Amino acid sequence: MSGCTVDFPLYGVVDVDTARVAICGGGGPVKSGVPNIVEVYNIRGKGMDLKYRYDCDRVAPTCIAAHPADPILAVGVDNILLILEMEKHSQTLTKEIPSLKKVLEREVVKTTEKGGEIIKAISYCCYGEKLVTVGEDKAVTIWEFPSMVKRWRITHHLSEVTQITSHPNGEPEIVTSTRGSECIVWDVETGQKVRQLQFTRGQEGVKYRFRNIRYGGTGDSFYAVILPVIWTKQCTSHVVKYSTGASWEVVREARMRGEPLAELAVSPDDTLLATASSNGHVFVYDTFSMGLRRCIMDAHGLFVTGLSFMPTEQPGQFKLLSISADRQVKVHNPHLADPARYFKALAVVLLFIGLCYMIFCILNSFDLLPHINDFDSEPEPGTPEHHHHHHHNEL
Repeated sequence: MSGCTVDFPLYGVVDVDTARVAICGGGGPVKSGVPNIVEVYNIRGKGMDLKYRYDCDRVAPTCIAAHPADPILAVGVDNILLILEMEKHSQTLTKEIPSLKKVLEREVVKTTEKGGEIIKAISYCCYGEKLVTVGEDKAVTIWEFPSMVKRWRITHHLSEVTQITSHPNGEPEIVTSTRGSECIVWDVETGQKVRQLQFTRGQEGVKYRFRNIRYGGTGDSFYAVILPVIWTKQCTSHVVKYSTGASWEVVREARMRGEPLAELAVSPDDTLLATASSNGHVFVYDTFSMGLRRCIMDAHGLFVTGLSFMPTEQPGQFKLLSISADRQVKVHNPHLADPARYFKALAVVLLFIGLCYMIFCILNSFDLLPHINDFDSEPEPGTPEHHHHHHHNEL
């Protein structure tokens, strides 16, 4: 495991390409000396080198998205959208670290009489030709990119929209979920609802919400972390795999009792899925069977706030990045099998050997074991058995 420690709580992470990752977070408007920052790192081997940094002044950035083709980041800062560009010859914030270039700053979530409504999630779609923002104002806004002309503003949700995922194969389709129980598939071109997803495999009478959502692979599958709206220690987290297309049916499911899961990432080849717990543990699943592949206990000291699979130069190999409010960026190898499994298997073998030895000792103490001499012994000389045995040998 490798990574780095930063000087601010982390709220967002996204892979930029096979070598770079962007993170964001901060201390907010409180004058605590904790900065509000966007940073871009190069990841090489076990090291992380800071390449770009952008100071968001007194407001903490809470969500971030990377353009699929160009070195551009979209960052949510309160109700403001920032478009930042990674330039080779940008202005410097310090003597050592180049600054990201601010291309655009726009209010995309309207304020209300109660105060500001913040952006909750951002996503590029349609190969980066459109940008989608969602937030506390319950709206889904679709923008043309890079012109930032508003295409649609969808206001059908009943509660604040917290999650968004875009079709990875460029199809004009997105899925959004709310703090309530809604999870809706939208057509980006028309702004119309395609379908509303339902979860019927939970406990009867319990209301569930789609906590985290992600498309997988080329869009043939869809994943969700689904939790009860009201969580108790007796509740169960559901990690669910849907088939997309015409059916949108549940095809696989994993469950974890007593552990409220949050965050979700799917590898680009749709073979691995990662999620995390409120206790800082990270779990890696095999998407084919939805079986637990690896459990990284205590990956963070606080709750995990972001996960992202990062492709490498080796086909089929990925790095898994996790971030937390503990200011740690961790880089994991998700392909490693869980060491705990080997210890469990060894413990079973040792237990079996110990049990066999105990049975042997008990039988031996009661003289219940057969003796070798009972099967292959010569009669003592002078006994009738000896003479009979000797006579038999002469014949």
